[in-house]
Amino acid sequence: MRTVWAFPGQGSQRKDMGAGLFDRHPEEAARADAVLGRPVRDLAADRTALRDTRVLQPVLYTIGALAYLDRAAREPQPDCLIGHSLGEYTALYAAGAYDFETGLRLVVARAEIMGRARGGGMLAVVGLDVERLRAVMRREGAGDIDVANHNSPVQTVLSGPEDSVRALAPVLRREGAGKCVLLHISVAAHSRYMARAADELGAVLDTVTFREPRVPVISNVTARPHRAEEIALRLREHMCRGVRWWDSLAHLIDQGVTELVELGPGSVLTKLWATARGELTPRSKTPEAAAPVAPTATAGPEAATAGATERHRLPTAPERLGSALFRERYRTELAWVVSGTGDGAVGEEVCRTAREAGLAAFTDPARGAPDRASLDGAGRHGWGIGLRPGTDADDQVTALLAHEVRHVEAGHPHGPDAALVRFRFTGAHRGPGGAPVAVRHVLARVTGLGQATAFLRPPAPALLAELVRTGGLSAREADVARELPVASDLAVQAPGGWHDDGADAYHLLPSVAALAARAPGPEPVHVGLCGVVGTPEQAATAFALGAAFLVATSLSACAPAARLAVSFKDTLSRAGDDDVIWAPTERHAALGVPGRVLRRGTLYPARAGLLHRLLRAHRYFADVPAPRRRHIEEHLLGTREPVAGRADGRLRTDDVFRWYARETARRTPAGDPVRPLDHQVPCDPDLTHFNHAAAGTVLAAWPTRTPAAVAAHLLTNAAELLTARAPERTGAPS
Repeated sequence: MRTVWAFPGQGSQRKDMGAGLFDRHPEEAARADAVLGRPVRDLAADRTALRDTRVLQPVLYTIGALAYLDRAAREPQPDCLIGHSLGEYTALYAAGAYDFETGLRLVVARAEIMGRARGGGMLAVVGLDVERLRAVMRREGAGDIDVANHNSPVQTVLSGPEDSVRALAPVLRREGAGKCVLLHISVAAHSRYMARAADELGAVLDTVTFREPRVPVISNVTARPHRAEEIALRLREHMCRGVRWWDSLAHLIDQGVTELVELGPGSVLTKLWATARGELTPRSKTPEAAAPVAPTATAGPEAATAGATERHRLPTAPERLGSALFRERYRTELAWVVSGTGDGAVGEEVCRTAREAGLAAFTDPARGAPDRASLDGAGRHGWGIGLRPGTDADDQVTALLAHEVRHVEAGHPHGPDAALVRFRFTGAHRGPGGAPVAVRHVLARVTGLGQATAFLRPPAPALLAELVRTGGLSAREADVARELPVASDLAVQAPGGWHDDGADAYHLLPSVAALAARAPGPEPVHVGLCGVVGTPEQAATAFALGAAFLVATSLSACAPAARLAVSFKDTLSRAGDDDVIWAPTERHAALGVPGRVLRRGTLYPARAGLLHRLLRAHRYFADVPAPRRRHIEEHLLGTREPVAGRADGRLRTDDVFRWYARETARRTPAGDPVRPLDHQVPCDPDLTHFNHAAAGTVLAAWPTRTPAAVAAHLLTNAAELLTARAPERTGAPS
């Protein structure tokens, strides 16, 4: 039988708590008296004083510590320890991470810092599971409220601005919550609003030398055991991140724990343990356990399993890289996005496998009817769709809205257009506290500061007025749009030869992030890198520069479920920089923007270059000299009437170019090219870099490159690099 001793937190206080403990442990009681400046015995009996968190927290810590000493005097040490919120400090004392007085002084500092916070509120909700809660909060625009405690499948505590929390309570009751109880607390504990308090506490924690716990102590933040070198960081995060109690209980059950002993006032933790024992079985998958793990650069397939244990020992864990709010927004376990927009190889199956692995995903919809399967899957399973400017953009948005698609990846070189603004702000409204809320998200690819600025502003007043006039948006939606940026997230990608400042994506990232920090609205605009990260070193650099997330583009084309012929996957998985060339593509063709494409085994780069030069020299195809025109018709197009002319009846060169570019990118359902000699396969730097880094490993072969394996390989090794470079501190919590 394996046993855990558990320590409750604030809210567990009872009348006459600690009775007898002070007499049996006079030495520790005297130390507490000296630190607190008043007998702890008197404080524990003073109901008025205990209403002050600055008194209550030190008293609860002291009583928990004395209860531990009482139990340890007559029983062997438990197999592990755990504490709920404040109780984690008591658990760390019991495990020997610090002495009694050091722990008490930390709790006093924590209580003083929390006591100065104001304007927050907390709501205990019983009867709704956490996913249902999140869905209701998204629908109601309660984006300013966080999950503070996930205690059980039907018991959750929410935290946020007091007005927002109060306004949400009746909504949740109507949704079926059995109880919605506003807690008697004036702070938004365990939420983003405690970030400043966390920084204050961090300065105190940095003065303490923590010892390795002699008994494993489960962290509320990670639901995994503490290590000495990470305790300060975890306790700092503890202030502004939720208590993962249910995940922690699942981990204990996975480790074979069969008995929980609650040390301290009350029996709340005992009841939660009884629920867990009735619903969970060993090897239950918590979100941490389910997150993907890949082999290291030199390991074989069997190393993937071992990595699952090792990565939880990292002070910088892969699950913590990037922005926690970004992961929350897209419901991901890792700050990693699988994107196939503009390629077509990443379809519904790749998106499905990525979502099942806890990743975000985007794909282009198949051409055809608006009720296509990819839109339906995106609406039901939460992946995103690519949206491009064009004559059919408004029809695309109508289809996206009809299928409840919430995320789009936008490639708009001139900034947002009316269709994109309509998508972003349909359903926008005021949250419970009056804050502007947009329920749909736009992840915009940008290559320069001017383009980023266009997405970081609210829509132009004239554009909003026109959308209201034509029925694209309601007056209420337009009113909210005036206070929010068009983009919710920005992905900085490598310039395609048209950006004039010469900066690459890594140089642009900090500048774009600085712009995003000044964007309007209550929620941050996250900034990440797109298509340029293919090695652990590059991933570590990106996160060190402040990237909130990473987007994989060509890497996803090699996924086993990608809609690409096996021969192409094999070629791509072995491609180096010499196998890639810049060539004009359909996207932004009129701007003269080239794209990186595979050049091995295809005539596309040369032929597309020829057609594009003609496009620049001649407006109409009939103006092309006859010999050259016949050559193009016979050898490039294979027909004298490749495309329909415009309304004026004259075929234009840009029609011809676009038709050719589109045909060379088209594939059969099996992924084979429609034009075998002219196949067009995009290839961004992330793929060639990954091929080089993965050489000689199990991931060198494309059948092993599932989205989960690729993401975990890069992020796990990036976390190791960041840990090795900063062993004592890994930065502020995301």
